[in-house]
Amino acid sequence: MNIVIYVSCFIAIIGFLIASLAIVRVAKFDKSVQGLDWEAVATLLGDVATVKRSITRLNGRLNGMDSPKYDVEQEIARAMTQPVQQKARGG
Repeated sequence: MNIVIYVSCFIAIIGFLIASLAIVRVAKFDKSVQGLDWEAVATLLGDVATVKRSITRLNGRLNGMDSPKYDVEQEIARAMTQPVQQKARGG
C-alpha cells in the first residue's frame, strides 16, 4: 500500500512541474506579443504577401532560364547546311 502512496505523490509532483513549465511558457509568449497590435499584424501580413509575390516572380524567371526557346545544336546544323551567298562587289 505504501508503493501506491509513493507513486501517486511522484505523479502529483511531476504534474505540478509540468503545469509550472506550461505557465512559464505562456508567460513568455504573453510578454513577447505584448507590444503587438492589430496594425502591426496587418503590416506583417502585407509584407509576407509582397515577399511571396516576389519569390513567385523570381521562380518564374528562373524556370524560364532553364528551358531554352530553341535548340542550339539544331540551329548550328541548319546554318551549316544552308549555302552562303557571296555578295557581289563592284569595283
